[in-house]
Amino acid sequence: MSGPDSLTLRRLHIATDCILVALGWLGAYGLRCALVPTLGPINELEIYVGVLPLIVLPWILTSWLFGIYRSQRMKTLVDELQSVFQSAALGLLVVSAVGFFFREFYFGRFVVLASVCLNFGLQGASRIFFHRLERRLRISGAHDVPALIVGTGVTAIRLLQKLQDHPEIGYRVVGFLDERFDGEKDVAGHPVLGDVEDLRRIVEKSGAREVFVADPGIGHTRMLSLVLECEDLGVNFRVVTNLFEVLTAGSPLDLVDDLPVVRLGRQRAHPFYEPAKRAFDLVGACAALLLAAPLLAWCAWRVRCTSPGPAFLLQRRVGKNGTPFEMLKLRSMRHDVDRYAEAPRGAEDPRVTATGRWLRRTSLDELPQLVNVLRGDMSLVGPRPEMPFIVDGYGEWERRRLSVKPGITGLWQILGRKDLPMHENLQYDFYYIRNRSVTLDLSILVRTVGAVLTRRGAF
Repeated sequence: MSGPDSLTLRRLHIATDCILVALGWLGAYGLRCALVPTLGPINELEIYVGVLPLIVLPWILTSWLFGIYRSQRMKTLVDELQSVFQSAALGLLVVSAVGFFFREFYFGRFVVLASVCLNFGLQGASRIFFHRLERRLRISGAHDVPALIVGTGVTAIRLLQKLQDHPEIGYRVVGFLDERFDGEKDVAGHPVLGDVEDLRRIVEKSGAREVFVADPGIGHTRMLSLVLECEDLGVNFRVVTNLFEVLTAGSPLDLVDDLPVVRLGRQRAHPFYEPAKRAFDLVGACAALLLAAPLLAWCAWRVRCTSPGPAFLLQRRVGKNGTPFEMLKLRSMRHDVDRYAEAPRGAEDPRVTATGRWLRRTSLDELPQLVNVLRGDMSLVGPRPEMPFIVDGYGEWERRRLSVKPGITGLWQILGRKDLPMHENLQYDFYYIRNRSVTLDLSILVRTVGAVLTRRGAF
């Protein structure tokens, strides 16, 4: 069975919903007119027709934001109708806002509420129709997605069986990858195409658009490498095991029958996140510098009085997109120690001065970095910036921590192993990068204050 492709189907769905939302709005007006003897007179039809663009376009946009027009291969119809309900609830706010800001229209409350109810019913019927149409197209093979399965063991075979038992999901397994590939063989009638190391070549050759990892023996580092390779290729990446909790937290969970599957891959922050974060950084850094200026001056004086050498230290660090910058710190080690030496791992390190030991315990040696925040080199929250010689040794997946601006504090400082250097706590940085938001930043800052006050994990 041939049929429209996914993009055409999506456009048809949006066009249908535009018509249905308009019908719902005008239908609510017609219903209100029918009740004139009961509810009293109503405004002219021209007013309600004239605002149709202000009603239809925001309503369709809210539906888009709730993912109603995205292909939901592993979502049930109940899940999709729940999204329609949430969209209708937000649509009520949209219509109410239009009536509030454009008071000359004088929308009747009955029309507003009735249009929301009608639109929920009409859009629900539309979603049911397109959901069933998509399932029929997938069962026919018209919308098959070629997929690779990493692994050849019990989990991989179970996944293959589940995908074959549910053709409505629409996956066509083109083959397997095996970490111990030793020549031509097949699994349940499907070829083993090569080793996991050949992922890029095999994806390009087979045309696979999704990769399922069904090998519990793959470690976190290897998993990261596979995720990033798939991102570069524009291929979706799903994990069938419950491993890799650090990166999967906050990721959507799907089910293939009763088999849980977690989708990994590039997660984009909200479009307004970056400007909001920069504004927050500027306000927060200015306020903190003003409040801490006397304390900072006293700390600098103590450093100069208790050990020879300058109070402040400049270190070259690597920032966002690999751009180097000079990071400012209060000096906590002797002045004759190489400024690029490995950071102390304990309180008894002989390189640390007496005042420096106190500064490190209280984290006050980091205060001057507020200047770096104002300059735009750093943020209040983010991965800690590393020294160039450490970044030079990064692998491809490790360099992804450079995709965001470094910060004064982050998950590593409040949750990580303090007896390990920060480049050995990369899992916290990857969690932050994938889940960053203003709410998470505020949470980290609040917990940082608690960690500083209790001196937890500091030395």
